[in-house]
Amino acid sequence: MTDLDRRDFVQRLLGAALLVGTTGIEACSHAQPAPPAPTPTPSENIRSLDQVTLRHFSGATAEVSRRGAQVLSWKRANGVEMLFLAQNNQYAPGEPMRGGIPVVFPQFGSMGTLPMHGLLKAAMWEIVETSKDPNAAAYVILRTSDTEVTRGLWPHPFRATLRVTLDEALSTSITIENTGNAPLDFQCALHTYLRVGDVRRVTINGLERATYQDWRRKGVQRRESAGPLRIPGAINRVYLRRPDRITVYDESRGRTVLVDRAGFNDVVVWNPGEKEAPNFGLADGEDRTMLAVEAAQIDPKIHLAPGQLWSGTQRLRLGET
Repeated sequence: MTDLDRRDFVQRLLGAALLVGTTGIEACSHAQPAPPAPTPTPSENIRSLDQVTLRHFSGATAEVSRRGAQVLSWKRANGVEMLFLAQNNQYAPGEPMRGGIPVVFPQFGSMGTLPMHGLLKAAMWEIVETSKDPNAAAYVILRTSDTEVTRGLWPHPFRATLRVTLDEALSTSITIENTGNAPLDFQCALHTYLRVGDVRRVTINGLERATYQDWRRKGVQRRESAGPLRIPGAINRVYLRRPDRITVYDESRGRTVLVDRAGFNDVVVWNPGEKEAPNFGLADGEDRTMLAVEAAQIDPKIHLAPGQLWSGTQRLRLGET
């Protein structure tokens, strides 16, 4: 696919997704019309046409965009931002937003014939519900499904639902349903960009002696050392079958982020490094203030028979240093 083809595809995807956003629940029903979407319960959450701001009673906030169902911000009660968002983002239709937590589906990166990271990052998702649960956690549920445009590139009917929950932590859960009559295989990830003070002073625990694919070396398989991972500059690795907790210690800010996952067995660690940062739309020096640590299921792919569901969850919270 050429760059021109990709731009045309994204524009068509945006138009089709806007249509799905108004009729998506009914369109995904094969037998009987689905009930109308739940009416949001009045709460302190702020909902606009294209974005939702979640507010927790502690003072923490999170912002979620309809475009790509992408989390754009997660601030602690003291106002400190935990996620990285590039300052050069254009926020124009069809333009990717670098940072936050983009949704990757059904292809990771360029591991196939689809556009980079798949079909959903530019789609306008439907906001199904925004409210608070019995534990006073604020949440929003977004949904999207296949369209004529997506089936032209990936011929599989599906429904994707994302729930973002804010309490003392930030939880992001994605569910994929095979709504077609044939099995489907896919990759999925929550491409989380953490904001750090200085990536050269970050260490990651939980990847010791893990097998990883080094995509700076064409995917060659290697094994991690026995100690915590320090970021050597540019890095692009898929750590395979590491279902346990990952901890990210940022020495420059004196804080630790705990990353818990369910359904995602792989972990991606990525930073473009200073030399390649401009190629990813990063401003001078921004490569030092971000580190992508992603919950992912890449190898093996997820296999769903018709009617089956798969879910993956990532939970981020501040730990003790």
